[in-house]
Amino acid sequence: MTEPLKLAVVGHTNVGKTSLLRTLTRDVGFGEVSHRPSTTRHVEGARLSVDGEPLLDLFDTPGLEDAIALLDYLERLERPGERLDGPARLERFLQGSEARQRFEQEAKVLRQLLASNAGLYVIDAREPVLAKYRDELEVLASCGRPLLPVLNFVASSEPEWREALARLGLHALVRFDSVAPPEDGERRLYESLALLLEESRPALQRLIEDQQAQRLARQHSAKRLIAELLLDCAACRRSVEAQPAGGT
Repeated sequence: MTEPLKLAVVGHTNVGKTSLLRTLTRDVGFGEVSHRPSTTRHVEGARLSVDGEPLLDLFDTPGLEDAIALLDYLERLERPGERLDGPARLERFLQGSEARQRFEQEAKVLRQLLASNAGLYVIDAREPVLAKYRDELEVLASCGRPLLPVLNFVASSEPEWREALARLGLHALVRFDSVAPPEDGERRLYESLALLLEESRPALQRLIEDQQAQRLARQHSAKRLIAELLLDCAACRRSVEAQPAGGT
């Protein structure tokens, strides 16, 4: 049995990462959702299987809180004469004391992304493209893992986000409102992932087919319930005792 695909769900605090995972897993009890920032403090995982075969492991991560300061710190890690690539610089950071203190939450996110095949970068599209989000993307990109931006709460800022992501080389993205996802939202998400992870296409295709089968089964069950309700209503008879003439 092959290892399931591992996806880290990453992003700023309070952008809907846990809500996205609740939608993908069909588990309303997964994690904790709150309007308060930094609700998720630890990495939490969930597994999607088809016919008992695990296909996808999803990991909810804490929100990135101070990417601007972290990026400044990472840029000072190189010693004179050194030229580290992104993953090597992050490994040095994760072995240091700051990863256990000042940047503890960011370190949890980066460790999980480095241990995953790819990341879903969740964006609150109602927010303007601020410097902190640009720095987040630069830090995450240094992990050397494919990133798929997921535009949540799609609103008027979407064109601005599309342009900003394109400038960073992230041309593939998905519009997926976790509160009211489009009917084909999950299919589009998995198809976009398959473009980034060609070797995982068979597993992602099985998830698409399984969810389509589940959707058809739910539609069939709903139609059956409606038909049974209509038959019950048509067959309903009530006897009403006649009131005496002039009675009240």
